[in-house]
Amino acid sequence: MEIQVISGFLGAGKTTFLNQYLPVLKGKTVVIENEFGDVGLDGELIQEDVPVREIYAGCICCSLALDFRKGIKELKEQFSPDQLVIEPSGVGRLSDIVQACNKAREKEGIDLTITKLITIVDIKSFEEYREDFGAFYLDQIRHAGLILLSNLEGLEQEEKLRLIKEIRQENPAAVIYDGDYRKLSDSELQDLISEVPDYEMSSEAPERHAFPAGRVFSSVSFNEVSEFTQAQVQLLEQQLNDIEHGKILRAKGILEVEGKKIQFNYTPFGYEARETDSEKEQTAKAAIIGCDLNEAEIRDLFL
Repeated sequence: MEIQVISGFLGAGKTTFLNQYLPVLKGKTVVIENEFGDVGLDGELIQEDVPVREIYAGCICCSLALDFRKGIKELKEQFSPDQLVIEPSGVGRLSDIVQACNKAREKEGIDLTITKLITIVDIKSFEEYREDFGAFYLDQIRHAGLILLSNLEGLEQEEKLRLIKEIRQENPAAVIYDGDYRKLSDSELQDLISEVPDYEMSSEAPERHAFPAGRVFSSVSFNEVSEFTQAQVQLLEQQLNDIEHGKILRAKGILEVEGKKIQFNYTPFGYEARETDSEKEQTAKAAIIGCDLNEAEIRDLFL
């Protein structure tokens, strides 16, 4: 079984890319979605009709490693897939995801091969997150075979080239696509992926540079949220920016707004709220990830 990993820091656009990528994969595909918070969201937002296993309330590379190994084994036995695509939590280190896959192969006796390691980088947040989180954040970039850039809108060409040069210094060997990957046709995306060398299995354990994610970040999740008005949805970005305690790095969810389901996505560098286009049944819920969060303050926004 082939394993591909779609990584990226909080809010970079992993699920957006996954919805674009799944239709071009050949053969039978299954997906593992990992959420750091206490509710699963991204599994409901996957548009392709593929089996999805959600593992949440921690990282599959540390606190949920055993659940992860069991999940791989069960998916393998139940579906006999050609490939498993993993979308880890935005605060999961790519090197640790690789190590967790290797342990699944060794401890569970699963015949698997890691091929593509793809990382989505929000180019506008790159310098700030590099400064704030250092090697923890850079791990996903340094271990990628392919780097795709998001949040390119409004970026001057000179500034974009400067930032790409900075990213290139962190991983000289990676293929970096400097355009908007969302505009690629299916065949163009297939051609791009085919240019990326497969990951080569290594028995060497990756270096550890930082604390496990649970000791760096915190999360607040709501399985039920109050109904919103259109005006409240428009105000939400400013309210998330203006919290008094801690810093919100990522907020996402599905809101009930005047009879419609609205999907919202927030990072300090962008906000989007739009009507969901998934045919799956969806419930109103929200997940927030950040540093030193005050749950009572955030609760007032959603309940």
